[in-house]
Amino acid sequence: MLTNSQKKYLLTIYLLGQNGEKVRITDIATFLGVAKASTVRMMEKLTDDGYISKQPYKQIGLTGKGVAEANRMFTPSVILQDFFSKNVGLPHEKASSAAMLISADLDNEALDKFVSFVLSQREVQT
Repeated sequence: MLTNSQKKYLLTIYLLGQNGEKVRITDIATFLGVAKASTVRMMEKLTDDGYISKQPYKQIGLTGKGVAEANRMFTPSVILQDFFSKNVGLPHEKASSAAMLISADLDNEALDKFVSFVLSQREVQT
């Protein structure tokens, strides 16, 4: 099972790598506001666990296992980001950050129930 920190890194790689963009350790560290050394250690762990592939001095990519896990968190993250932006009034960047943190920190059951609640509120408003 992934730790919350590992989930944040996977989701970050997924977000940064959309549209075929290259993902580098520096990009991940900057996005998460962590030290490059911490990011290097986490990349080693995620590589050992089969979630990412990384060659020395090359870009980082998600394996099939990594894509599956990131996809599981991505959809709830988008739904929550939209909720925070439209209903709570958070600016896009803060809404995105809050959604990512929640998607990574909640267990699957709690995240599913929270997303269901948010979606049910959309139906009530329309």
